[in-house]
Formats: sequence, C-alpha cells, structure tokens
Amino acid sequence: MTAYAPILLFTETLWVQRALVSSILSRRSIAPVITGCLKDLRRLWYLDDVQLLGNFNDERAAGVTSVKHGSSFPLQNQTVFQLAGLLRREESSGQARGILPYQPVVGDGFQKRRETIVHLSFVLPHEDGNGTRGSSWLQAVCWTVTCVEIALLIAMVSYLVVWHHVMGAILMTALTLSIIILAALRIITDPIIANQTKISEFRKDRPKGVSILDVHVIADHWNDKQLNVICGYTSHLHALTNIPMDVNRPALLRWAGRGLAVVLLVQAASLAALVGEKSDAWLSLCWLTIYVLMLVPPHILKAYYPEAAYEIHTAALTKSPPIRFSCRRAALVFISRLPTSNQEHVEAWAWTDVFMPDNARRRLWQNQVDNLHLLTLKEKGLKEVENLA
Repeated sequence: MTAYAPILLFTETLWVQRALVSSILSRRSIAPVITGCLKDLRRLWYLDDVQLLGNFNDERAAGVTSVKHGSSFPLQNQTVFQLAGLLRREESSGQARGILPYQPVVGDGFQKRRETIVHLSFVLPHEDGNGTRGSSWLQAVCWTVTCVEIALLIAMVSYLVVWHHVMGAILMTALTLSIIILAALRIITDPIIANQTKISEFRKDRPKGVSILDVHVIADHWNDKQLNVICGYTSHLHALTNIPMDVNRPALLRWAGRGLAVVLLVQAASLAALVGEKSDAWLSLCWLTIYVLMLVPPHILKAYYPEAAYEIHTAALTKSPPIRFSCRRAALVFISRLPTSNQEHVEAWAWTDVFMPDNARRRLWQNQVDNLHLLTLKEKGLKEVENLA
C-alpha cells in the first residue's frame, strides 16, 4: 500500500504555477517541491511567459474599470494579482471594520439590501525602484534554506547510489533538479513591467498639475458583491492591470519549463514503477515523507511574511481590512470619493456604467450624491473658518 500513496499527488495541479511565478517575481521566496499531471507537462513544454503571468489556468478574466478614465477592460496579469493577494474574497458573515447594518427598504414590502464588501489595497512604486529583489536578511534566509535542501538531497542521492537503490536515487535526483531549476530562475529572470520611465518620473519629481492618481475597481463580474479596489499612480496601475507582463529572458524560461516537464515525467514514471515492488516499496513512502517535509519551509514563510514571495516587483503593497456596506450604492459612493486626479473630457461617474445603466434614475442619484458632497464641503469650510477665527 505504501507504493500507491504518492500516486494521488498526480491527479491535479500542485505548486507548478505558484513555484514558477514566485521564482520570477521575487528572490525572497523558497521554491516548493512540485508534482504535476499530463496537463502540466504539455503547458510546461510550450510555456508562454505572458500566459504564465496572465492566465495560466485558462480562467475567465476578471473585469477592471478605471475611476479616473472611465474605461473598462479585462484584467491582465491575473495570476500575479492572485498570488500577490490583491484579488481577495471574504465570507458574507462575520465582522469587519466599517460595517453598516442592514436596513429594510420601504416599498411594496420589506427587502434586504445586498451587502457589498470592498477590499481596499494601495500599490505604490518603491522609492529606490528596486523592489523586493534586493539584498535583505529574509532573502539570505531563503537562499540558506534552498542551499541546505539541495545539499541534503545530494547526500541522499549519494547514499542511495552506494547502496544500489537506483529507483530511490532517481526520485531524489528529480527533487534536486526541480529545486535547482527554480533557483536558477530566481537568480537570472526578472519581470518586465511597462511604463517604467513614467513611473520613475512620478516617483522622483512628482510634478504639480500632472494627473497621476487613479483607482481601479476589479470584480469577477459586475454583479459581484465583492469588489477589489486598488489605488496608486495612473501609469503604474495601468501597467499592472492593462499591459501584460513579460520576462527578460523568455527563451531561458521556456527551456526551464521543458526541463521541469522532463523531471516531472521521470519522477511520475519512477513512482509508477515502484507499484507492485515488494523490496523497494519503502522508497515510495520515503519520497513522500521528504516531499511533505520540503513543503514546510514555504508554508512557514507564507505564514509569517505572506507578501514576501509574491510582492510585485518595484511595488509596495498595503492592504486594509475588508469594508462592508449595506448596499451596492453605498460602496460605489465610497469608491467615488477615493483620491483621484481629474481627467478632462471624462464624466466623473462614467466608471459606474458597468454597474448600472446611464439613465435618468442614475443621474438623479448622482446629483443627490454630488449635492450632499458639496454641502459637506461647505460645512467643513465654515467649521475651519470658525476654528481659525
């Protein structure tokens, strides 16, 4: 029975995409051991860097709308956003900050308003422009763990070869090669994010009168009750959400993917060859034990530093707790009052076209919200004059 246990790991995708993306995005990561199925082998052999960072699993792309420009488009680099924790989901029940209680709507009968949850995040370029790929104590810890793992695996391979356990040596060699390939990607490859010249200008000069702030609203579909709202520089957000990321060495990434495909194929064939063997059946259980133990360091890193492995290159991430609203319109009003730079010839509420049609009912609601905002500003100004007096 021990020979059949590892076969279950090859029934679904495990760690392949996560390991590749974390190796490309950040050096503060620990590459996990990987297994895979036939679907992974085909994707790895014909690996596309844009698809890897964009939508590796062929999922339906989320939608994005820009508060400043009023435009909407499919989300690019969806995989990066998912692994960076920028596409969050929250349970409908529970407590969160900024909760507005449910209020009954008086009409033909009492109705329960639809709760809307807003996940607010801030994405800003690093001041030095180097991001998290520079030297740090956490990076040193990650590299130390990787080197120790490789050294222990090589020692185990040597021991199994000396004692003529060929299948066990092949399995441990497969684990060693997968770690080495991912470590090489971590050293050599870098993501390429567009608009770096504009981002650098805004970060250093911050010229007055230039429209640089924007808010992007991301949703799985426009009737979704959970909205991910990202604030940042216009050029930076546009580069992350609307322009596919590239890799500086796509040919190397392609050959690394093919190397991983061969390693996974040999690993699966070796495990299958141990099925039915009585003398070497313990090697399969030994491989599974080492596999589980090597998953512990990445989990520890994720538990204590959740953004370390997937923090976007040259971007600092700040996330607020989920904010709950009693209805959709309350959430839209909150988003509309987030700091943005005005865009000429763009209607201020054009970004809400994806949420509600532009009709007389919506325009009446917009006028009520704008008038209330102006009244609030006037009252605030009077209070400031009184305080100064």
